[in-house]
Amino acid sequence: MQQDKIPARLKHCLSVRDVQKVAHKSLPWSIREYIEGGGDDEKTLRENSRGFDDYTLMTDMGTGQETADTQTVILGQPSASPILLSPWGVHQLMHKDGERATAKAAMQAGCIYSMSNFSTTSIEDVAHISDAPKFFQLQPARDKAIMLEQMQRAKAAGYKALIVTIDNPIHGNRERDHRSGFGLPPTFPMRSLLSLMAHPKWVFNYLRNKPNFANFSRYFADGKDHMWLFHNLVTPITWDTLQFVRDNWDAPMAVKGIMSSKNAKQAVSIGCDGVIVSNQGGRNFDGITSTIAALEEVVDAISGQADIILDGGIRRGSDVVKALAIGATACSTARPFVYGLSAAGQQGVEYVINLLRAEVERAMVVSGAKDIASINADMLRR
Repeated sequence: MQQDKIPARLKHCLSVRDVQKVAHKSLPWSIREYIEGGGDDEKTLRENSRGFDDYTLMTDMGTGQETADTQTVILGQPSASPILLSPWGVHQLMHKDGERATAKAAMQAGCIYSMSNFSTTSIEDVAHISDAPKFFQLQPARDKAIMLEQMQRAKAAGYKALIVTIDNPIHGNRERDHRSGFGLPPTFPMRSLLSLMAHPKWVFNYLRNKPNFANFSRYFADGKDHMWLFHNLVTPITWDTLQFVRDNWDAPMAVKGIMSSKNAKQAVSIGCDGVIVSNQGGRNFDGITSTIAALEEVVDAISGQADIILDGGIRRGSDVVKALAIGATACSTARPFVYGLSAAGQQGVEYVINLLRAEVERAMVVSGAKDIASINADMLRR
C-alpha cells in the first residue's frame, strides 16, 4: 500500500498489535469482547499465539539476498502471500462495509478471501465484487438440503474451493460474551450500554445496516428464527456427512478443524484436497492443543497428500515462516484482518495484509529462503 493511501489512524501502526489497539477504540466493549474472547479460561486461545515462541528461525548470512518471493498456490489458486484470510462471520458488526470490504482488500493485495457461511453479505453479493479467487466456508447442517443449497449457490457464484468446518459439534462456553451480554437476543448490562453510548458512529451504522445472516435470509422469510439456525448449524459431524459433501462438491475441498493424524488421514481418505489445522482460534473450547503444537503430527501423517494449512494464533510474519518450516503449505488467520476491518474498513484489511506479507519476506531473507518452496525444517530450531 502506498504511503499516501494509508489511513491516518494507521500511519503509526507498526504491527498487528498496534492495529488491534486502534480497532478497539472503534468498537463498543461487547463487540471487542466478542472478537477477543475464547472458551472458558482462554488457555488454548493464548497458547495458539504463545506456542510459536517454542520455535526460533536460524539465520543464513552471506547469501547476497535482499528480497524473497512470497507467492504460492493454496488449494489450486495463486496467492501473493502464503496467508489465507480465514472465514469469520458477521463482518458488518465490525465495519459498515462488512464482507465487501474484506473481499475487495484481498483482491487488491492478490490474496485469497474465504467467506464465512455466517456472513452479513450474501454469497452472490461478495462474488460480484471481483473475479479474484475466493473460497466458501460451509458449516455442516443437520438438514442436508441446507448444505446442498449453500454449495450450489457457492459453485454457481464461482467460489473456487470449499472449506468445511467440523470442530463445532456443540456450543462453546464464551464467558466474555455472557458477561458483556453479546448474543441473540442481546442482554446488555449497564457497562455494555454505556459503551454503546460512547460509540455513536458504530450504533448509527448498526441501526442503518441491521446486519443479519444474509445467506439464510430465505429461511428467515419462511418464518425460521435464529434459534432454528443455530440448532441446525451447530451439529456433531460424521465422516459419512463429510463424504456426502465431498460427493456433491466437484472442486477443491478442505476440512477445517483437523488436529490429529487420525483425522488428517480420514480427510485424505474421503478425497479432501487440504486440511486446516484449526481449533477455531480457541474461541469455543479450552484445554485443547494449540494448532502449532498439533501441526507436526499432521505433517508427518499426510505431507505430500494434501495441502496443510495452519490456522490460528498468527500475529507476525515470522509465525508464518515457522509454520511453513514445520511443513505447512500455507497459513490462515482471521483476527488480524478483523482488526484491520474494524480500524479502517477495506484500507485497514489491506494494511494488515501488506504488513504481514512484509514480515514474511523479511523472515525469509534472514533465513535464506528465496521463495516459499525454499522454506524447510533446517531453518527451524526448538
